[in-house]
This record gives sequence, structure tokens and C-alpha cells, in this order.
Amino acid sequence: MTFRERYNQAILRLTPLYGSDEARAVVDRLAEDKYEIGRLERVLNGDLFFPRGDEWEDDLRRLARWEPVQYVVGRAEFFGRSFELTRDTLIPRGETEELVRAILAGPVRRRVLDVGTGSGAIAVTLAVEWGADTCVEAWDISEGALTVAARNAEALGAGGQVRFVQRDVLGDRPPGPETAKFDLVVSNPPYVLDSERAEMRANVVDYEPEGALYVPDDDPLRFYRAIARLPLLKSGGELWFEINERFGPQTRELLQGLGYADVRVMRDLYGRERFVRGVRRSGV
Repeated sequence: MTFRERYNQAILRLTPLYGSDEARAVVDRLAEDKYEIGRLERVLNGDLFFPRGDEWEDDLRRLARWEPVQYVVGRAEFFGRSFELTRDTLIPRGETEELVRAILAGPVRRRVLDVGTGSGAIAVTLAVEWGADTCVEAWDISEGALTVAARNAEALGAGGQVRFVQRDVLGDRPPGPETAKFDLVVSNPPYVLDSERAEMRANVVDYEPEGALYVPDDDPLRFYRAIARLPLLKSGGELWFEINERFGPQTRELLQGLGYADVRVMRDLYGRERFVRGVRRSGV
């Protein structure tokens, strides 16, 4: 069977699940990112026999079970770079890129902490963009995620800049005041309510790590509160969060109540309140 035939059949097979446009986008990503067959290659050589047909069919079976194409391919793009992914890591989203862009629009920071690093997308991107003089520490509770993140740092040239630490910000003993050394603390912690699971598609609920996604309905700000209370920032250092759009005012009030100054809730490109920033006051 030729690649063109397999390509067209794949779109037809996935259209009932994703709709025609998204099915085509998923198949295009599979073809380009895993098999290195782009549009031009399809035009020039699409009628040739495709020797990896069995592997292609295995991948389609995974996609037909709603497994995200990023996990099937094993990679995702973030800020123009390719990051390895496994089931231990969340798939980086566009809004997290917006968070990083907003941070990079400010001054260069030399000591950075990323809490809940996952694939390392935020930590590695900031390290690479700000250069060799910036040192980043990256925390995660998941050993598997930290392993993937460390490989990404090495592959993208930031292996000597990023230090990975296994830490549970909810359960581990709080660090002492000597850790108040960072110019910037950033986190995209779990913020999806347990009750929101029913509204989410199977490709998220069934495949992405639930420990990196969900919080109980009766305590949706638990990670923000835990992180904001830790003695991490120097005086004048900034704390940045990605948030659930439902809790912008509550997150702002939380940070203000903990003594942060100039607390701002910011909107993403779709007008949703998705980011919060606060500044650590002297003596707080």
C-alpha cells in the first residue's frame, strides 16, 4: 500500500473521533514528526510503497483509542523547540508558552525556580533564552518526569544550567530561609477541578498524568498557597503562576493576603484570566 493510501485512510478512520479538520492535523503531525513525511514528500513520493505500514497501523490504533498524538510521536513543540514527552509528563500547552513570553518580556533573571517542571519546558526554555549566566532549579514530585526533563535539558543545551530536584511541595518538610535566593519563581501547578473531569476529552483524562492536573473542588488553590508561603524569593523577586481561569480574583487575594505586592491577574490571547504575578516585599 502506498503512503498516500494509508494517509487518506487514516484521516477517514479518525474523523468520527476528532472531526475532519483535527483528524487531518493529527495525521499530518504523525507523518511529519515521527515519519518525517511532510506535504512536499507526500506530493513527490506519496504513490510509492510505504515500507513502515505495520508501524503506521500500530500508531493509528493508539490514536483511535484517543491517545494524544504527542505521546504517540513522543515529542511536542514548545517555544520553537522539540521536547521529549512520556506518559509521566503533561503535554505543554499554548497558554504556558504565553506565560513564558510574558516572563521573557521582563528583565533577565539569574536565579530561577520552576515548581512542577514536568517535561522541563518552562525551566529549559528560560535557561536557554536567558543564556549561560542564568541558573535554574526545577522541582517535581515525579521521578519519571524529572528523568525526561533532564534529558530535554541535555538535548537542548541547558544541561549545565538546570538542576532537577524531586520535591513534593505539599508533603515535604518546608525548606529553610536559606532557600530565599531566587529572583523568579514560576509554576504551572495542578489546577483542574475534580468536577471538571467530566467536561474533558478522553485524550486528557485517560492519558495525561492526573497528579499533574487535578485538585479537589473544596481546595482549588492548595498548590498556589503552598508555593507562595515558601521562603523562596529574594526581596523584589517575582512569583508567576498559570491559573484556572475561574480563580483569578481568589488567587490575587491569596497572594495579597500573604504580603505580595503589585499583584496582577493577566489574560491570555483568548481573553481568559490565566496568569498571576506578584512581587515579594522586603521582610515578608
